[in-house]
Amino acid sequence: MRLAFLFLFLTILCSTAVAAWSEKDHEIFRLKEELEKHEGRGTTFYSFLELENGPGSTPDQITKAYRKRSRQLHPDKNTSKEATNRFARLGLIANILRGPEKERYDFFLQKGFPRWKGTGYYYARFRPGLFTVLVFLYLIGSGAHYLILSITATNERSRMQRYISECKAQAWPNGFPPADSSKRKIMYENGKVFMVYPDGTVWIVDSATNEEYMLDVTELEFASWRKTMLFQLPIWLWGISLGRYIKFPEKEEHKLLRKTPKMLKSTNGTEEPAKSWARLQISPEADEEGGSKQKRNITVTIR
Repeated sequence: MRLAFLFLFLTILCSTAVAAWSEKDHEIFRLKEELEKHEGRGTTFYSFLELENGPGSTPDQITKAYRKRSRQLHPDKNTSKEATNRFARLGLIANILRGPEKERYDFFLQKGFPRWKGTGYYYARFRPGLFTVLVFLYLIGSGAHYLILSITATNERSRMQRYISECKAQAWPNGFPPADSSKRKIMYENGKVFMVYPDGTVWIVDSATNEEYMLDVTELEFASWRKTMLFQLPIWLWGISLGRYIKFPEKEEHKLLRKTPKMLKSTNGTEEPAKSWARLQISPEADEEGGSKQKRNITVTIR
């Protein structure tokens, strides 16, 4: 659920960024930059039309100024290479000042134009829509989800391996199994009991049933893309929508694809399928640094 809320937050944030500047805003920014480049720094739309009243100019004054400047800058009266561009730029600027965009231009003129060259310049050439932003965030979120799963799986394997090593170290102080091939019981301060067998396997004892479950690092699952939101989100959306009414028949698993259970020697010497591994969820309450002991809370989950 946290990932879903994070995905929704990023979606809203990026959607706001996409809609920050409109197409008309970008046109104003572009014309302002071109005007200062060719007419001189600090040139405004009003000074280009020779409007002395600036933002206070009326529509009639703007129209008269445009007609006057259009006669001066018309390409038929100017032979310079830039004449055509200046005349076209004049028409675009006059349309902005005579239209609803004038209020927008006056706002930027008073408050300051954003530095859009480094960001908006490239953004104007590729304006991602909401769907593109959603897909991008979906892929980024899935990658982050996979990274979290990978880190979690690695930590789980490390914790279980550390428990196995600690139990064997306590059971076999000299590093070798006992000569009488007997098993050793290891009890932690929190009451959890482990059994270390001569073959090197470590088992945790369920206090409720007194059954033993082997700690096998190889049975821990690695991170998988199928567990990320890339797959799980569509499955969840299907389940809460059409999946409630449309049911597909489950495919029967081929017998050759079924895994053969691992055979282990039981306590009475006979071979029997190994019981599911025990997953350890360790919550350290104190660090071992400084001589303090680390208390572990072990929860056995049977799969």
